[in-house]
Amino acid sequence: MRDENKCPQDEVSFEINDMSINQLPTNYPLLIIHYDRKQLPKDTEERYCDCPSYMKLDDLTRSYFTVTENFLGEISLLIKPIINDEKRQSIFSRSTTRKIFSLLNSQYINHEGRSKVLEATRSLGEHICIDCIRHYQNPQLLKDNLEAAIRLPKGHFPEPAMQEKVLKTILLFLKRCHSITSGEDLVESMAQLVQRKDPYGILSSVHDIVHLLSIAPCCFQMVEQADSSSSIKLKPEFQNYESIRREYDSRIIKMTMSNGFCLSAEQWSYLFYRNMQHEFEMASIYQKLHTAQSFTTATELFYNMAKHAQDDPQTVEHLKGYFQLLSNIDLEKDASQWYQYTGALSLLKKVLNFLINLHK
Repeated sequence: MRDENKCPQDEVSFEINDMSINQLPTNYPLLIIHYDRKQLPKDTEERYCDCPSYMKLDDLTRSYFTVTENFLGEISLLIKPIINDEKRQSIFSRSTTRKIFSLLNSQYINHEGRSKVLEATRSLGEHICIDCIRHYQNPQLLKDNLEAAIRLPKGHFPEPAMQEKVLKTILLFLKRCHSITSGEDLVESMAQLVQRKDPYGILSSVHDIVHLLSIAPCCFQMVEQADSSSSIKLKPEFQNYESIRREYDSRIIKMTMSNGFCLSAEQWSYLFYRNMQHEFEMASIYQKLHTAQSFTTATELFYNMAKHAQDDPQTVEHLKGYFQLLSNIDLEKDASQWYQYTGALSLLKKVLNFLINLHK
């Protein structure tokens, strides 16, 4: 680890400006994950007397450095029994687990480092919110909400095998056929082709998927043929399965996000592929579509679900407020104000503790 500067999954930088890793303070919150806390030095001066960057700090900064370290250490203690217990690991989505370690890998020796801590805190807060939502969603409710968000009739969201079949058929069909002149023509011709192989029929799935790909910006284009006629083709950037599949997945995720629907990357992977192997791809799509409003949307969805499921409405109100405050973190301003900075870490610990207690 000492020779690495990046975490490959979340691209967390361990360096600050021109300060190398070896000049930074030892990361005791991270060590708590691996060692018994009793084995680690308790005295701050003993921990950092050989660290020049720490010894240069003024007394006030040192005191808040210690406060930060204590908060992160408490978070380490909260998650340690969970990540070491296979039966409890599902409390956190894998995205949330990575965000936790992004935070624990942070350095906070200066303003730049504290800004990174706040950025990691805000991001983790959003993922905790989504994990809380995940707790309240049963599979049928999840699918019903998804269909409503993308305006499909109930029961019309295609199964993963059907999604793959239709998309691959579109690719194959448009490569071979040169007489398709409209979207309706494409749907009808494809449905006839696929139904010959599938006696149960998939007309609605073909129609829904072609319609989704036709929404602006359209994935199709009219191409003039040698005989001066025109035919629908896929645009060049969508002429292989991987590219059209990513576009299809992205469009559904974008539509659901714009309609106030939140899922973890693992849930998206399961809905689209019935496995978790595509989780990183889903996380990448989500990150690309993420906006400043995304956390606010997740907070509202959490509140609407939790107030009907929790016996303690006051707790739900408090949590809504905590998530709202975390979503409004100002990286530049709050990193300069110790009260705001440590307050954000305190809020994070509270929402993390709530998520853990949901599963007790």
